This record gives sequence, C-alpha cells and structure tokens, in this order.
Amino acid sequence: MAPDYCAFCDWRENQIVLKEGRGWLWIANCAPYWRYHTMFITKRHVKELSELSITEMGELIEFYAYAIERFRKAKLSRPDGTEIKKYVFFWRLRDDLFDPISGNKRPDHFHIHLAPDKDHLWDPVIDKDASKVDIVRLLGEKK
Repeated sequence: MAPDYCAFCDWRENQIVLKEGRGWLWIANCAPYWRYHTMFITKRHVKELSELSITEMGELIEFYAYAIERFRKAKLSRPDGTEIKKYVFFWRLRDDLFDPISGNKRPDHFHIHLAPDKDHLWDPVIDKDASKVDIVRLLGEKK
C-alpha cells in the first residue's frame, strides 16, 4: 500500500462492517489477535481520542452499549467451550508509527479494539516489577 494510504478511511473497500453510525463503524478485525476481535473506527480520520467531537464521543458510548449487548446475546465461547463473559477494550497511541520488526508503517487512524478477555490473558506481558516505579515522582503534578 502507498505510504499515505489509510485502510480505515477507505473502509468501504477494506472492512467488514458490523454496524455503521454517523461518525463511527464497528468492524470485524481483518487481522484478529483473538477470536471475535472487533474494532470501533472513526469515519473521520483523527489520530487521538482528544480530537473527537462531543457528538462522536456520545456515539462511541452508544456503539459500546450496542456491541456489548451483541456479544452477550451471542453467548460466544472459546475453543475449549467456556463461555465468554468478559471483554477488553484498548487503543494504542503511537508517537512512532514505524514498526522495525515488520518494516511497515502502523496506522495513525484512531481506533478502539474490542475483544473477549480471559483470566491471565496479559500474563506474558505483565511486568512483575511495575509496582517498584515511583510513578508519582515521575508523572505527578508538581506542587
């Protein structure tokens, strides 16, 4: 793809739409991390949450409620047969879009991941020494 091309902006050609709103889309992830991995994407190309309008923020809450209701009603299960009863939402804010491992540029179009969660899903990435960092000294408001 061209360096300035955005597959999220060109969603009609590239995405599987589960729900369309005025400013948002709920899409199936074309490269899912887990089963049932979906995303919310803005129709308008914005890079950060803080660029969203009040109207877009309101619609995001509507999309959240709709998607969670759909997940719950579907009674989805994992490959081992256990029912999915918890979910994870996340987004990334990247100051550097270049991925040195793949050599690709990551999208800067704001999107939110929504996927089933499970106990200990994040164990491989959890830093056991994270509580030893003095976050107040590093990021707290100076008085």
